[in-house]
Amino acid sequence: MKDLTYSKDDEFLLVTISYDGEAYPGQFFMVKTPVGPYAPRPFSAYDLKKGELIFLIKTGGELERFLKNSHKVLINGPFGNPMPILNHPLLLAGGAGYAPIHFYAKRYDFSEMVVGARNESFFELVDVPNRSVITLEPTTVLDVAKLSPLKNVIACGPMPMMRKTAKIFKDRNLYLVMEEKMGCGRGMCEGCAIMTKSGVKFVCKDGPTFLASEVDLEWT
Repeated sequence: MKDLTYSKDDEFLLVTISYDGEAYPGQFFMVKTPVGPYAPRPFSAYDLKKGELIFLIKTGGELERFLKNSHKVLINGPFGNPMPILNHPLLLAGGAGYAPIHFYAKRYDFSEMVVGARNESFFELVDVPNRSVITLEPTTVLDVAKLSPLKNVIACGPMPMMRKTAKIFKDRNLYLVMEEKMGCGRGMCEGCAIMTKSGVKFVCKDGPTFLASEVDLEWT
């Protein structure tokens, strides 16, 4: 492990490790340390540059405790399918859901981005590119994004945000980067099941990016 960088309010963490492989926006890695947790945790790549792989993590989880007490991070991946490359999309992100959206913006062209967080310390931690709007509570990402006329949209964030996004942009070409708990990253444990018009699919091997019109976001 090369570096742990916390936001000023300790709510988010950037984890930087050495990595000489490749990854594409939307793909994720299973992450743990030699001392735990027993089951690795899935995290989307936030950035990959100059031999460094970076993850954006919300603090307070089990993995963070082990990261503080280990000089080594074990990763397996990348898993999942890359995000589709759309024509001048609108990019939407909330909280830790900014990770794959940021990686997309670093690799591909986009027209606009709206990123939301609870307070300013988040934006002091992460890099936000030009052509971006940031929102702080009580203003939400969707308060701003709903005014955009762009037809292609990619979003990632908490499930309440994703449900509202799907309703607001139901007539757009909307893709959702889904976040689910998972145990293996390969579809074997079947822990990240979602319901689609084609039946049950798994976020790890069939996603994590899905066309919003195909996903039942009310299914539990």
